[in-house]
Amino acid sequence: MAGRRFHSIGTLLVVLILTALVPSIVAGQADSDSFINTDEPAWLIIVGALVAIVLIIVIALWRMEGFGKAELAHWLTTTNHKDVGLLYLWASIIFGVIGMALSILIRLQLIVPDNEFMTGGLFNEAVTMHGAVMVLFTVSPMAFAFANYIVPLQIGARDMAFPRLNALSFWTFVLGGLTAASGFFFGGAADVGWTFYSPLTSIDYTPGAGVSLAGAGLVLLILSVTGSTINFLVTILRHRIPSMEIMHMPMYTWSILFTVILMLIIFPALLGAVLMLVGDRVFGTLFFDPAIDGTTWWLHIFWFFGHPEVYVVLMPGLGMALEVVPTFVQRHLYGRKIIIWSLMVALVLSVLVWAHHMFVTGINPTFRKIETIGTELISVPFGIVYLCLLGTFHKSKPDFTKLPLAFVMGAIGIFLIGGITGVFLSSVAMDVQLRGTYYIVAHFHYTLGSVAVMTLAGIYYWYPKMFGRMLDRGLGWWHFWLTFLGINLTFIPLFGMWDMPRRIYSYQANEGWATENLFATFGSLVVFVGQLIFLWNFIRSMKHGELAGDDPWGGSTFEWSTSSPPPEHNFDELPELIS
Repeated sequence: MAGRRFHSIGTLLVVLILTALVPSIVAGQADSDSFINTDEPAWLIIVGALVAIVLIIVIALWRMEGFGKAELAHWLTTTNHKDVGLLYLWASIIFGVIGMALSILIRLQLIVPDNEFMTGGLFNEAVTMHGAVMVLFTVSPMAFAFANYIVPLQIGARDMAFPRLNALSFWTFVLGGLTAASGFFFGGAADVGWTFYSPLTSIDYTPGAGVSLAGAGLVLLILSVTGSTINFLVTILRHRIPSMEIMHMPMYTWSILFTVILMLIIFPALLGAVLMLVGDRVFGTLFFDPAIDGTTWWLHIFWFFGHPEVYVVLMPGLGMALEVVPTFVQRHLYGRKIIIWSLMVALVLSVLVWAHHMFVTGINPTFRKIETIGTELISVPFGIVYLCLLGTFHKSKPDFTKLPLAFVMGAIGIFLIGGITGVFLSSVAMDVQLRGTYYIVAHFHYTLGSVAVMTLAGIYYWYPKMFGRMLDRGLGWWHFWLTFLGINLTFIPLFGMWDMPRRIYSYQANEGWATENLFATFGSLVVFVGQLIFLWNFIRSMKHGELAGDDPWGGSTFEWSTSSPPPEHNFDELPELIS
């Protein structure tokens, strides 16, 4: 135990030293005279978000009885999979607060024509970091939060295969997120869009430290993800109880298996691209020089990662929905093996259709036709999963008064809109017209919005297992309705704005976009209020929530056969699967 604690503390010290040094080293490119532009009112929201994060941490610690130096040392050095899962959960929530604050900045700037709330530069920073933080540092790590906590319990394992690697992956992820976001305090964050298109990322066009810091943060994130994917693969494939054959694994564990396989394929490609990008900026290499078609080269590599990343964040959410629905409709999942094979087909297709994001770049016409067909085909396996999920309700007795099921039903509707609006984009003619407009923004957010709502369903479902208490139902229903109504109020108007270009920070009154932007901004504020209610409910229920018992939902997977929260060793006696 002493040696384990020594290695953990050593790892933590290395991470803390790097946290202090990396931003300072990379920020050498920044103008030392510029720290924060306090002349812009938008900075009040950024500072407010930071204050809110501090308050979240303080209140959460205050709610934990008996929290002191010993407990702090425990959380900083723990390698237990449940503790690491909770750390991922809290970190994802904190990064989510940052991402939502940036989205509020974006919407407040666009609420009225000719608005001077933000400058164009800060608007571009907000758009870039909102996308990067939400996709890479909030939604994706949220999957690791539940995977760390739930998967070992579902397969009867005592812990992850490599506990120290698990803890190291988490702290590397935190370091990466802090490094990527630190550009705000070193002359300006990355402002080139979350896709980091060349030549905008060249040192000639963006000489500040923001893009370099974002690149350094992404490198650390990818190293973290790579360690985690290997850890989960070994854990799932080698640490199941003997009686659990692979086809008997719970659906959530299946979804995590597919997710980490996909991550292991696409994240190394992104690592290579980011290292080349940093090389161009720091060492003067010419990997993405437009003169040698480096712009298209970046597009191919990035979208080889970027398009499958949608399914990286989607599959864990689907896995949660596939666990919640059978529990609350009191029926076995319909077409279970069909769902598994469909997700496997989707995994393969997802790495073959990246170029549909490049229809306007002049790629080979034959290749463009192949990508069109592939993009249409990938909707088939997800359509099958969708129908099987709905088929589970047939002749069942669903209890729609349960919040986890309510959130799944909301996610099903949001996912349907995101999926249908995406099928149109497989058409070259439609894609050329809609690419770069707010139609794409609406489609993308409906797709990822469904993931967010599925994840909320998972939180309401597994919160009793994690903390031994129930979330407040009244506050939960307020959270549900504000989230569901706010998402639709925000993004439905954007579907009609297919003549408004993305990434513009201002528009004139005669453009005809004012009403839609007003409704969208109001909807985003409704969503934000809903998440504030959720945060209060989450923190308050840790101490004052109703005692949950070991299995409040009547679940059938192994995590419900142990205490809530589970002991450090998970099970007093290893469970036995009876098929």
